[in-house]
Amino acid sequence: MLFSGSVRKSMGLLLSALALSACGAPRQAPILSPGLQAPYQSMGRLQRQNVSALSPDQLQNWLPLFKEIYGAEFADALQKGEVPPDLKEKLKVYGPQAFQLLSQDPQARAQLYPASDAMVIREFTKPSPSDSVPPLSASENQALLSQLQPGDVILCGNDGSFIHGALYVGNGKVVHALATQPDMTDRFRGVVEESWETYTRRSERDTVVVLRAQLNSSDVQRVIRYARAQLNKGYDSLFLNSSDERFYCIELVFKALKQAQRAPRMFAHQVPYGWEIVSVEDLMDSPDFQTVYQRNYQRPRPGQMHRY
Repeated sequence: MLFSGSVRKSMGLLLSALALSACGAPRQAPILSPGLQAPYQSMGRLQRQNVSALSPDQLQNWLPLFKEIYGAEFADALQKGEVPPDLKEKLKVYGPQAFQLLSQDPQARAQLYPASDAMVIREFTKPSPSDSVPPLSASENQALLSQLQPGDVILCGNDGSFIHGALYVGNGKVVHALATQPDMTDRFRGVVEESWETYTRRSERDTVVVLRAQLNSSDVQRVIRYARAQLNKGYDSLFLNSSDERFYCIELVFKALKQAQRAPRMFAHQVPYGWEIVSVEDLMDSPDFQTVYQRNYQRPRPGQMHRY
């Protein structure tokens, strides 16, 4: 066995934290609970750890460990931030290796996705309290749509959650990657194109920020073409940025915008311990986006998280 039970449990806390950062989760917490916060590391300026490549045999040896992680229940401990201090240094090593394993080996991902899917679905279907902020009304949705242009990024949430992102493709429609939904709690919806009104009827939104990059018409078409090419792909329950097999919401928006010849500057960040995640905060931090619309949220001043 590669690790002790306590290391396996703490790895489970890490991967459960990734689940809480994903899109479509009803009323979920921020990326990490306060007990798991670590010094923020920008992938725009971070020197990536030099983790030597794993052999095929080593890759296969990791699979039982990850299947055990995703088959266990760690959410309660995650909320309390229970990572034993003596394991933090070990996790700094094992985390990057785990990220590298899953990033480089499609067979490893294929074997692990069924277990990670089950864990993320379980996390995202847990009930949580609502707040008193009213959702967008029909008239507010119409006013929002009247301000949008193809290529705009809609960041949104509800009941204290602000973690979802969608790409506006025109004619009132968005392309986005969805996990569970109120009408689909036992499986993922994946990458879909649908009207904004259809989505907000199904999933109420009370918090919205719209960002606009300065793209020419050719770049807008490149961005939209890439997003539409991903339709019907599955939801990325491993939260990896390294392949186009599956997508989580901000990953899809991030990669679509990267197709522009003059793409906005955007960087992922690293969470404990070694995983790279791109979040709504990473997009809002870029100085290359104009704020088009805000509702129930004030976009932070750009340039606080990354160096541009």
